[in-house]
Amino acid sequence: MNPFTIEEQERMPEHVAIIMDGNGRWAQSKGKPRLFGHRNGVENVRSVVNTARELGIPYVTLYAFSQENQSRPVAEKSGLMKLLEEFLKIELKSMVRDGIRLRAIGDLNGLPEFARKIVLQTIEKTKANQDWNLTLALNYGSRQEVLEAIKSISKSENLDPESLEWDDFSQYLQTRDLPDPDLIVRTSGEFRLSNFLLLQAAYAEIFVSPLHWPDFNRNAFIDSIKDYVHRERRFGKTREQVVSLT
Repeated sequence: MNPFTIEEQERMPEHVAIIMDGNGRWAQSKGKPRLFGHRNGVENVRSVVNTARELGIPYVTLYAFSQENQSRPVAEKSGLMKLLEEFLKIELKSMVRDGIRLRAIGDLNGLPEFARKIVLQTIEKTKANQDWNLTLALNYGSRQEVLEAIKSISKSENLDPESLEWDDFSQYLQTRDLPDPDLIVRTSGEFRLSNFLLLQAAYAEIFVSPLHWPDFNRNAFIDSIKDYVHRERRFGKTREQVVSLT
Protein backbone atom coordinates (compact mmCIF):
# COMPACT_ATOMS: atom_id res chain seq x y z
CA MET A 1 0.00 0.00 0.00
CA ASN A 2 1.38 3.41 -1.00
CA PRO A 3 1.91 5.49 2.16
CA PHE A 4 1.33 8.74 0.24
CA THR A 5 -1.90 10.40 -0.85
CA ILE A 6 -2.42 11.27 -4.52
CA GLU A 7 -1.66 14.92 -3.73
CA GLU A 8 1.56 13.94 -1.94
CA GLN A 9 2.59 11.70 -4.83
CA GLU A 10 2.40 14.72 -7.15
CA ARG A 11 4.98 16.50 -4.97
CA MET A 12 7.52 13.66 -4.86
CA PRO A 13 11.18 14.57 -5.30
CA GLU A 14 12.81 13.53 -8.54
CA HIS A 15 16.29 13.26 -7.07
CA VAL A 16 17.25 12.40 -3.48
CA ALA A 17 20.89 12.58 -2.42
CA ILE A 18 21.95 10.97 0.84
CA ILE A 19 24.95 11.56 3.09
CA MET A 20 25.21 8.16 4.76
CA ASP A 21 26.71 9.04 8.12
CA GLY A 22 27.18 7.19 11.39
CA ASN A 23 28.28 3.66 10.48
CA GLY A 24 31.31 3.81 12.77
CA ARG A 25 29.47 5.35 15.71
CA TRP A 26 26.66 2.82 15.31
CA ALA A 27 29.16 -0.03 15.51
CA GLN A 28 31.03 1.46 18.46
CA SER A 29 27.76 1.86 20.37
CA LYS A 30 27.36 -1.90 20.07
CA GLY A 31 30.94 -2.66 21.05
CA LYS A 32 31.79 -3.74 17.50
CA PRO A 33 34.60 -2.66 15.13
CA ARG A 34 33.85 0.17 12.69
CA LEU A 35 33.83 -2.20 9.71
CA PHE A 36 30.87 -4.01 11.28
CA GLY A 37 28.99 -0.73 10.97
CA HIS A 38 30.04 -0.25 7.37
CA ARG A 39 28.85 -3.74 6.46
CA ASN A 40 25.44 -3.09 8.00
CA GLY A 41 25.39 0.27 6.25
CA VAL A 42 25.92 -1.43 2.90
CA GLU A 43 23.04 -3.78 3.64
CA ASN A 44 20.86 -0.76 4.32
CA VAL A 45 21.63 0.70 0.89
CA ARG A 46 19.62 -2.08 -0.70
CA SER A 47 16.57 -1.29 1.45
CA VAL A 48 16.61 2.45 0.80
CA VAL A 49 17.21 2.13 -2.96
CA ASN A 50 14.35 -0.36 -3.26
CA THR A 51 12.09 1.94 -1.26
CA ALA A 52 12.93 4.85 -3.56
CA ARG A 53 11.93 2.73 -6.55
CA GLU A 54 8.65 1.76 -4.89
CA LEU A 55 7.88 5.43 -4.29
CA GLY A 56 8.69 6.36 -7.88
CA ILE A 57 11.84 8.39 -7.16
CA PRO A 58 13.99 7.93 -10.29
CA TYR A 59 17.31 9.37 -9.06
CA VAL A 60 19.21 8.46 -5.89
CA THR A 61 22.76 9.60 -5.18
CA LEU A 62 24.73 8.17 -2.25
CA TYR A 63 27.80 9.79 -0.70
CA ALA A 64 29.74 6.58 -0.27
CA PHE A 65 33.37 7.72 0.08
CA SER A 66 34.71 11.27 0.18
CA GLN A 67 38.17 12.45 -0.75
CA GLU A 68 38.58 13.37 2.91
CA ASN A 69 37.92 9.73 3.81
CA GLN A 70 41.31 8.91 2.27
CA SER A 71 42.83 9.98 5.59
CA ARG A 72 41.17 7.11 7.44
CA PRO A 73 43.17 4.06 8.62
CA VAL A 74 44.36 1.80 5.81
CA ALA A 75 42.51 -1.23 7.17
CA GLU A 76 39.21 0.65 7.27
CA LYS A 77 39.62 2.00 3.74
CA SER A 78 40.54 -1.44 2.42
CA GLY A 79 37.52 -2.95 4.13
CA LEU A 80 35.23 -0.30 2.64
CA MET A 81 36.51 -0.95 -0.86
CA LYS A 82 36.04 -4.70 -0.46
CA LEU A 83 32.46 -4.09 0.71
CA LEU A 84 31.89 -1.94 -2.37
CA GLU A 85 33.19 -4.72 -4.61
CA GLU A 86 31.06 -7.31 -2.84
CA PHE A 87 27.93 -5.15 -3.03
CA LEU A 88 28.24 -4.47 -6.75
CA LYS A 89 28.96 -8.10 -7.59
CA ILE A 90 25.87 -9.21 -5.68
CA GLU A 91 23.59 -6.45 -6.94
CA LEU A 92 24.52 -6.44 -10.63
CA LYS A 93 21.96 -9.07 -11.63
CA SER A 94 19.09 -7.29 -9.86
CA MET A 95 20.19 -3.90 -11.21
CA VAL A 96 20.03 -5.22 -14.77
CA ARG A 97 16.69 -6.92 -14.08
CA ASP A 98 15.12 -3.88 -12.42
CA GLY A 99 16.36 -1.32 -14.94
CA ILE A 100 18.74 0.47 -12.56
CA ARG A 101 21.58 2.41 -14.14
CA LEU A 102 24.73 2.91 -12.08
CA ARG A 103 26.77 6.08 -12.34
CA ALA A 104 29.73 7.27 -10.31
CA ILE A 105 31.05 10.73 -9.54
CA GLY A 106 34.43 11.46 -8.04
CA ASP A 107 38.03 10.63 -8.87
CA LEU A 108 37.87 6.90 -9.51
CA ASN A 109 41.61 6.85 -10.16
CA GLY A 110 42.05 7.33 -6.43
CA LEU A 111 40.39 3.98 -5.71
CA PRO A 112 42.22 0.64 -5.51
CA GLU A 113 42.37 -1.02 -8.91
CA PHE A 114 39.99 -3.86 -7.97
CA ALA A 115 37.36 -1.38 -6.74
CA ARG A 116 37.71 0.92 -9.74
CA LYS A 117 37.41 -2.08 -12.06
CA ILE A 118 34.15 -3.38 -10.58
CA VAL A 119 32.64 0.11 -10.57
CA LEU A 120 33.47 0.67 -14.25
CA GLN A 121 32.25 -2.81 -15.18
CA THR A 122 28.92 -2.24 -13.44
CA ILE A 123 28.53 1.17 -15.08
CA GLU A 124 29.13 -0.41 -18.49
CA LYS A 125 26.74 -3.32 -17.93
CA THR A 126 23.89 -1.09 -16.74
CA LYS A 127 24.33 1.89 -19.08
CA ALA A 128 21.35 0.88 -21.23
CA ASN A 129 18.97 1.00 -18.26
CA GLN A 130 16.67 4.01 -18.18
CA ASP A 131 14.04 3.47 -15.49
CA TRP A 132 16.03 4.12 -12.32
CA ASN A 133 19.33 5.79 -11.57
CA LEU A 134 21.76 5.10 -8.74
CA THR A 135 24.83 7.31 -8.47
CA LEU A 136 27.67 6.59 -6.08
CA ALA A 137 29.92 9.45 -4.99
CA LEU A 138 33.29 7.73 -4.64
CA ASN A 139 36.48 9.58 -3.71
CA TYR A 140 34.33 12.64 -4.31
CA GLY A 141 34.71 16.24 -3.20
CA SER A 142 32.55 19.09 -4.45
CA ARG A 143 35.28 21.74 -4.25
CA GLN A 144 37.61 19.54 -6.27
CA GLU A 145 34.84 18.92 -8.81
CA VAL A 146 34.36 22.68 -9.25
CA LEU A 147 38.09 23.26 -9.68
CA GLU A 148 38.25 20.57 -12.37
CA ALA A 149 35.29 22.19 -14.13
CA ILE A 150 37.03 25.57 -14.13
CA LYS A 151 40.20 24.03 -15.53
CA SER A 152 38.22 22.41 -18.33
CA ILE A 153 36.40 25.65 -19.13
CA SER A 154 39.69 27.54 -19.26
CA LYS A 155 40.90 25.15 -21.94
CA SER A 156 37.75 25.45 -24.04
CA GLU A 157 38.16 27.51 -27.20
CA ASN A 158 34.42 27.60 -27.90
CA LEU A 159 33.23 29.18 -24.66
CA ASP A 160 33.45 32.86 -23.81
CA PRO A 161 33.88 33.23 -20.01
CA GLU A 162 32.10 36.60 -20.15
CA SER A 163 28.92 34.99 -21.44
CA LEU A 164 29.07 31.99 -19.11
CA GLU A 165 25.72 31.01 -17.58
CA TRP A 166 24.94 28.35 -14.99
CA ASP A 167 23.53 26.00 -17.61
CA ASP A 168 26.86 26.23 -19.45
CA PHE A 169 28.96 25.75 -16.32
CA SER A 170 26.89 22.81 -15.06
CA GLN A 171 27.79 20.85 -18.18
CA TYR A 172 31.37 20.72 -16.93
CA LEU A 173 30.38 19.15 -13.62
CA GLN A 174 30.36 15.39 -13.11
CA THR A 175 26.60 15.53 -12.48
CA ARG A 176 25.89 16.91 -15.97
CA ASP A 177 23.59 13.98 -16.76
CA LEU A 178 21.63 14.28 -13.51
CA PRO A 179 18.95 16.70 -12.35
CA ASP A 180 19.91 18.79 -9.33
CA PRO A 181 18.91 17.11 -6.06
CA ASP A 182 15.54 18.14 -4.66
CA LEU A 183 16.30 16.69 -1.25
CA ILE A 184 19.52 16.12 0.68
CA VAL A 185 19.19 13.62 3.52
CA ARG A 186 21.88 13.38 6.18
CA THR A 187 21.83 10.75 8.90
CA SER A 188 23.43 10.65 12.34
CA GLY A 189 22.20 14.10 13.37
CA GLU A 190 24.99 16.09 11.75
CA PHE A 191 24.09 19.49 10.23
CA ARG A 192 26.64 19.95 7.45
CA LEU A 193 27.09 19.09 3.77
CA SER A 194 30.67 17.83 4.09
CA ASN A 195 31.79 18.95 0.62
CA PHE A 196 28.90 17.16 -1.10
CA LEU A 197 27.15 18.61 -4.18
CA LEU A 198 27.65 22.16 -2.92
CA LEU A 199 26.56 23.88 -6.13
CA GLN A 200 23.99 21.33 -7.21
CA ALA A 201 22.27 21.54 -3.81
CA ALA A 202 21.80 25.31 -4.00
CA TYR A 203 18.01 25.02 -3.77
CA ALA A 204 17.69 21.54 -2.29
CA GLU A 205 15.64 20.91 0.81
CA ILE A 206 17.67 19.39 3.66
CA PHE A 207 16.47 16.71 6.06
CA VAL A 208 18.62 15.63 9.02
CA SER A 209 17.80 12.38 10.78
CA PRO A 210 19.15 11.58 14.26
CA LEU A 211 19.44 7.92 13.24
CA HIS A 212 22.79 6.45 12.28
CA TRP A 213 22.80 5.17 8.71
CA PRO A 214 22.41 1.43 9.56
CA ASP A 215 19.20 2.31 11.46
CA PHE A 216 17.84 4.57 8.71
CA ASN A 217 15.41 1.97 7.43
CA ARG A 218 12.48 2.00 5.02
CA ASN A 219 10.17 3.80 7.44
CA ALA A 220 12.79 6.46 8.23
CA PHE A 221 13.32 7.10 4.52
CA ILE A 222 9.57 7.42 3.98
CA ASP A 223 9.45 9.89 6.89
CA SER A 224 12.07 12.05 5.16
CA ILE A 225 10.01 12.07 1.96
CA LYS A 226 6.84 12.84 3.94
CA ASP A 227 8.62 15.85 5.40
CA TYR A 228 9.73 16.97 1.94
CA VAL A 229 6.34 16.79 0.22
CA HIS A 230 4.82 19.10 2.83
CA ARG A 231 7.45 21.81 2.44
CA GLU A 232 6.91 24.89 0.32
CA ARG A 233 9.78 25.29 -2.14
CA ARG A 234 10.23 28.96 -3.05
CA PHE A 235 13.52 29.12 -5.00
CA GLY A 236 14.11 32.68 -3.77
CA LYS A 237 10.53 33.84 -4.36
CA THR A 238 8.08 35.09 -1.75
CA ARG A 239 5.23 32.87 -0.57
CA GLU A 240 2.76 35.09 -2.45
CA GLN A 241 4.72 34.66 -5.70
CA VAL A 242 4.80 30.87 -5.28
CA VAL A 243 1.06 30.73 -4.63
CA SER A 244 0.31 32.88 -7.70
CA LEU A 245 2.24 30.45 -9.90
CA THR A 246 0.35 27.36 -8.68
